[in-house]
Amino acid sequence: MKKFIVPALLAAVTLAPAAATAEGKPITVEIAYDKALLGSEAGAAVVLESIEAQAKEACSARSPVTNQPYVDRTCTKNIKKAALKKILNKQEVSGLSTAPAFARQAVTLVADAGQR
Repeated sequence: MKKFIVPALLAAVTLAPAAATAEGKPITVEIAYDKALLGSEAGAAVVLESIEAQAKEACSARSPVTNQPYVDRTCTKNIKKAALKKILNKQEVSGLSTAPAFARQAVTLVADAGQR
């Protein structure tokens, strides 16, 4: 009897985060960034790192079973992709310069998501 309970509990712990994210709750995130930083390679790296951190924070939760923190990587990638695309479009419309590293990252992430 004990041999069956342990695997069952492990399965419940493993599936709980997936079940919690499967609810499909839409997440709205406002990403903060400095437009002026996007003009330089170093500044673009700072903005990219900040966007990643903000997306991870928005997609983090605690497992209802174990109370352990977890990050929904699909959610993080989707938020990052949407943010990069929107920021790049705003930069182009505003006529502001954008570092090639940022533009490459935005195009690569959006293209990668479109192929899956």
